[in-house]
Amino acid sequence: MEGHNEQILINYLDRTLEEREMREVEEMINTDLEVRKQWQYLQLAVDAVEYAALYDQVAAVKENFRAIQPMEVLHTTNNSNGRVRVLRPFMRVAAAVLVLIVGTVAYKYFTVDATNVYEKAFIEYTLTTTRGQATSSELEEAYRSQNWNGVIAAANQTTLTDNKALFLAGMAHLQLHNQAAASEQFEKVLRNNSQTGDDYFQDEAQFYLALSYLGANKTVAGINLLQQIRSNNNHLYHQQAMQIGKIDLQLLKIKANR
Repeated sequence: MEGHNEQILINYLDRTLEEREMREVEEMINTDLEVRKQWQYLQLAVDAVEYAALYDQVAAVKENFRAIQPMEVLHTTNNSNGRVRVLRPFMRVAAAVLVLIVGTVAYKYFTVDATNVYEKAFIEYTLTTTRGQATSSELEEAYRSQNWNGVIAAANQTTLTDNKALFLAGMAHLQLHNQAAASEQFEKVLRNNSQTGDDYFQDEAQFYLALSYLGANKTVAGINLLQQIRSNNNHLYHQQAMQIGKIDLQLLKIKANR
């Protein structure tokens, strides 16, 4: 991150700028692509601090420097090239900590992708005998015996409103590594429920649709669904979605929007 922008963005993050300066930085973030990327990476670094349980340590350093220099917030000088902002001592320390952690974030940036998040998050779906209405025994037997092509063939013989058959067909497509076809089946389940006001296989379809989007490189759509699930404590797959790191999701979104 270029030094001048870094100082401005760190001061903006710490809310030490005057109101006029805060608005100027907000405008820079909204209109300058490079500044916006730098701001996103700085936010990731802060998330990494929290993730690594270092936030309290940084906060303690901040309070110490506040006690030592309560009046020193921001020093601004003017020259022909514009304003030069001098970081207060705390911000130098905080910036040093963040730079170290950004190295970890950078490593994750190059190693995290939608495919490996999909593979880590995927869990087998076990068919029960008490979930809603019964469907054809042929379909269920094919699923339990992991005859994925048989599941798809049996599902094709059912109605387009049979959510259980649609969902199991979607799972069969996932097992055959056909994420695009799987997403079509899960989307049909959600459309059926939207039309009927029902929630039959709603949570299951949402979670596996999110994963199928990731597997099919529809990253932003997958992340949006996962974030919905993460925000709903009553969702059947809330815990599974929460196991996907927040930093990983943010990195995926940044990479998808490049």
